[in-house]
Amino acid sequence: MSEQSIEEIISDNLPVAYQGNALDFIRFLRENEMELIRDNGYWKNKIYYLIKFQNKYMCFIAIKDPDEKDNFWTVWSDDCSSNWLENFPIEKELKETAWEHADVCQNCGSCSGGRKKIIFGKEVDNICTTTFRFDNPDAADLLFMKKLLSAGKREILQGN
Repeated sequence: MSEQSIEEIISDNLPVAYQGNALDFIRFLRENEMELIRDNGYWKNKIYYLIKFQNKYMCFIAIKDPDEKDNFWTVWSDDCSSNWLENFPIEKELKETAWEHADVCQNCGSCSGGRKKIIFGKEVDNICTTTFRFDNPDAADLLFMKKLLSAGKREILQGN
């Protein structure tokens, strides 16, 4: 029996109200040649995906994490350096989205703890390795993630 696709997992596990945004985001990832890898390491007992482009981490997705009953699905960015964020062209509204979703370290064990980062000119303490976290993301949240991932892909293609 073959493993379910992430699209099938979304359809089987998310309420209908969340499926559209989730499936749209997965479509974006696939259209941008990102690889969706079901984690069989640290998060192997959960529905957790590592998203890569040219073997570099881009973001992470969890679906129906049993440890987070209020969240149907979550998207995290990879580590974004303060320098990279400083030069990232972004609209004011999306900066506010980013600030609202700066991922404060919860000491989950997947990294060595939070650090101070400058996120679009604002200094934020105790930020997790995954700089941004979106629980049950809406279209505006995903617009920010799409811009962030597109910029990251451009950086990789330019050799940065």
